[in-house]
Amino acid sequence: MLITAEEGVDKELVGRLIHAASEWTTGSFFALDASLVPETLLGRELFGSEAGAIASLPTVADGALSRVGGGTVLLEHIESVPKDLQQILAVALEEGRFRRLGSGESLPLDCRLIASSTETLEGLTSSGRVAPELSRRLVLNIEIDALRDRREDILPLAAHALAAAREEIEQELGRACSVTGFTREALERLREHDWPGNERELREQIRSALRLARGEEVGAEDLLLGGESTDEIPSFRDAKRAFEREYVTRILQLCKGNISRAARIAKKDRKDFYDVMRRNSIKPQDFRN
Repeated sequence: MLITAEEGVDKELVGRLIHAASEWTTGSFFALDASLVPETLLGRELFGSEAGAIASLPTVADGALSRVGGGTVLLEHIESVPKDLQQILAVALEEGRFRRLGSGESLPLDCRLIASSTETLEGLTSSGRVAPELSRRLVLNIEIDALRDRREDILPLAAHALAAAREEIEQELGRACSVTGFTREALERLREHDWPGNERELREQIRSALRLARGEEVGAEDLLLGGESTDEIPSFRDAKRAFEREYVTRILQLCKGNISRAARIAKKDRKDFYDVMRRNSIKPQDFRN
């Protein structure tokens, strides 16, 4: 089986859904990106190796085909697999058995293999990037549309990405994240964007937007996807001054105008804190009862 889609489309998610709906769910799912593994090590990552077969690995190493234990292996960027390994893989799929590197003993191939690429099977075969022996084993080709052509998926994916990003930030900061959703304007901006980078771009934009959000919802301005007039975007200096003023105002409200206490909370020298107040024309008496 071959999954083809543009770069950035979440082919791993598609692979996981296929795995979950198949008879291979008794085993695990493992994604191996061939483009990220050095050619010298890709055979070991896929098939495993015997002790001493690779100088830097004195012990037996299980490959992905063994580790999933009756599950599914997603081999991403199949065109990055060297031709000799492609041919070995084709034989393994044909015979239902494979060997670890450096071993004379064959092992049963008890898993489903799904390949993925940004190119179609026809393109991979005609260009010679996939060996004919292997292409014959990838006859089922699932083509996934780009995200811009699946606009009904944008908001569910955005909600999933927000939940994942919140979990990351909570683990990083050790406290709960107050952002729980998107404003109406943000949802509209998400729907309208063409997402040339597909799901990957969506996840990255939402991860960044979550860090910029200051309320309980991600706003359209936090997404930084365009759509605003440049006249509506303040300069960095003006934005910094606005933040300073709001920050100092909130602390003085909390401290009822007590400058010494406010400076301690802000972890600034009292004189420096007073300079910020003076620069923003903030008077402590306005906050005293």
